[in-house]
Amino acid sequence: MNNLSSSAKAYILGTLLIGLGLTVWTALELDWTNPWLYVALVLGAVAQTLKVEGPNAKTNYSIAWFVYGFAFLALSPSAALIVVVVAHLVEWSWHKYPWFIQGFNIGAHVIPVFLSGLLFGAVSRGTQSFDLVRALGLAAANLVFVFTNHSLVGLVVKLARGQSFAESGVFELLTLSLDLSILSLGTATALAWAYNPFSALLTILPLVLLYQALRLPALVRRMKEMNQ
Repeated sequence: MNNLSSSAKAYILGTLLIGLGLTVWTALELDWTNPWLYVALVLGAVAQTLKVEGPNAKTNYSIAWFVYGFAFLALSPSAALIVVVVAHLVEWSWHKYPWFIQGFNIGAHVIPVFLSGLLFGAVSRGTQSFDLVRALGLAAANLVFVFTNHSLVGLVVKLARGQSFAESGVFELLTLSLDLSILSLGTATALAWAYNPFSALLTILPLVLLYQALRLPALVRRMKEMNQ
């Protein structure tokens, strides 16, 4: 971290501290008696370790976003936030990333989940019936999650490495669509689960194909490098 500019350090620490504050607040308010929360915690931690490279060697995709989306709707946005934190902590213990990198990664996921939860809560207004307005609210919440996360990551890359959003690839169509698809598949699975838990299996099957599709950006990048 000593090699980073003062602005990059301030941004990273600010994101980390905001994420930490939201995590503590959420943990104190969360209902920890729901057994499905612990199932989501385990699945999120496992999925977060199954990452593949993205458009460049410094980016990656994770099917953990599926678990985040499922927990967001099936449990609550607060539960999804805690799942995000635990999954990244387990990933940290596994991969031994520098503390400020993983601390930023946690904040860059916690903040989008929190904002998405605020939006979805405002639209839902406590109702559980899934009408058109609530469906549009969920779609908007997914978009907020994806674009906020990518914006936070893109800005830290710009401050730390001097790369523009275009150079880092955080707003490439494929990058955005893959993350949004995985997250949306998780929320769709939660909807199916609410109707009939067995029907959720039908929405989980495409996840296998999506996981294979996640390998495409890295494959395309390697092919371009070989042709240069």
